[in-house]
Formats: sequence, C-alpha cells, structure tokens
Amino acid sequence: MGLKLLSEEKLEFSRPLLILGNLVLLAWILLGFIGVYLFNQLYGWLYLLFAAALIFVILRRLGCSSCYRCKSCTSGFGRLAGAFFGRGFAKRESVGNRKGLIFFIYALLFLLPVVLVSFSLIQAFSILHVFVLVCLLLVAIYSLATWIKRP
Repeated sequence: MGLKLLSEEKLEFSRPLLILGNLVLLAWILLGFIGVYLFNQLYGWLYLLFAAALIFVILRRLGCSSCYRCKSCTSGFGRLAGAFFGRGFAKRESVGNRKGLIFFIYALLFLLPVVLVSFSLIQAFSILHVFVLVCLLLVAIYSLATWIKRP
C-alpha cells in the first residue's frame, strides 16, 4: 500500500558527498602514506599500494555488486563515500554486511599510521610529523563521528 519497505529504497548520493567524500578518502590514504613513509620509506610505498587497492579496487567492487540498488550509477564511489562520510540510510546501505572490513580499513587508515608517525616523532621531532598526526586525527574523528546515531 502506501508503505515503502526499507529494502526497496534506492540509494542516491549527493554530488558533494560523492566528490568530497572520495577526495577526503584519497587524502586520508595519502596522509597515512606520509605517516608510514616518515617511519620507513619502503613500508610507506607498500602501505600506499595496499591501502589504495583495498579501498578503491576491492571495497569499491564489493560495495557495487548491484546497480539496481542505486538511483544513478556511481560505480561504487558513492558507496565508498557513504561508508566513510555518509549518514543514515546512505551509510547503512553502503557497507551492508561489510562492517568487519570497514573496521579493518579504519585500523589501516588511522591506527597504523598514527602509531608509526608517533614512533618517528619520538625519534626526531618535526613540524611535518605533528602536522600529519593532527590531520590524521581530524579526518578519523570526523569519519568516526558519522557512525554516531542521531535521534
């Protein structure tokens, strides 16, 4: 009748969320790369390749397994932005049953670089280390805040 089931609701990602969400996600990967690179150059490059492939290839494809669920095709990029920076229905439907993978990616994007840049900061203080650490904290706090349920 007049009720629309949640499973029938289609996803629509706003252009700002789609573009800014993916740009901030890319910046987050690059900040993590810089943090790990400051600790060890080889590890930094390996981190960059692994994180970018995991997020923009694997997670994007996992999130985009059904085009009929979206109002317009974003090839999975809308679901990435929704998973990390979205709210409400866009966030829930972006990750689906992939929450374990999302939490692993949070650890990869946040915990690993923060720990390594902190170790390198202890070894040699520099403004770059502090800047990268503060930026990582800000992006992670904002992204994690989107998971808080609002009434």
